[in-house]
Amino acid sequence: MPAPARLPEATRPDGVQAKDFVYGYVKRLILDLVLPPGHIITEMDIATVVGVSRTPVREAFLRLDAEYLLKLLPRRGAQVTTVTARQIRELNTTRLVLELYAAREIVAHQVDLSTHLNALIDEQQAITDAGAGYPAVVACDRRFHTAIIEAIGNAELAHLYRSMGDRQQRTGVVALTVHAGRAEMALRQHRDIADALSRFDLPAAEAALEEHLERHSWPLERYLP
Repeated sequence: MPAPARLPEATRPDGVQAKDFVYGYVKRLILDLVLPPGHIITEMDIATVVGVSRTPVREAFLRLDAEYLLKLLPRRGAQVTTVTARQIRELNTTRLVLELYAAREIVAHQVDLSTHLNALIDEQQAITDAGAGYPAVVACDRRFHTAIIEAIGNAELAHLYRSMGDRQQRTGVVALTVHAGRAEMALRQHRDIADALSRFDLPAAEAALEEHLERHSWPLERYLP
């Protein structure tokens, strides 16, 4: 994991409560790996940068502890929780169940996603080529997969899938950080998924999704706890 960067300064917009602003600020630093797994931060660290008292920082830390992004340390602050290969594998297994169902519905109802998915692939390729950073790459990757889920018009399924978004963002950035070449590999696999769905070829779509979300996770065992 990279060493933590200097915390970026942030100004709270008018009308936003301090506790909500601090929560969003720290959460973004964790999801984008500015605060890497294992790093310890204190209430004063954040209060000084954001320009608030320690009370809203403490409240934000409690919320992030409840979301398993921070682990509170008595009299020491909080530690960013680790990301393990097992966590990534279990998250991807859950995503695979949902995306395989969506693929079956897309094929059964002949939902044409080709233009939308190819545009997202082009966007992800441009972001990767420009070196815009792993958080931007992962955010675009998430939009690709969310488009598949949302295409079938099942609001409950879409809500369930979006609830995993923060974990997808963080584990995705971790995976790219520890596994060189993963970004280009993901793009190739996205093209395979989009091609299969455009042809309404369910066996090919299922195989491409399994390759991307299941077997794609196993190499991380070599890099993560």
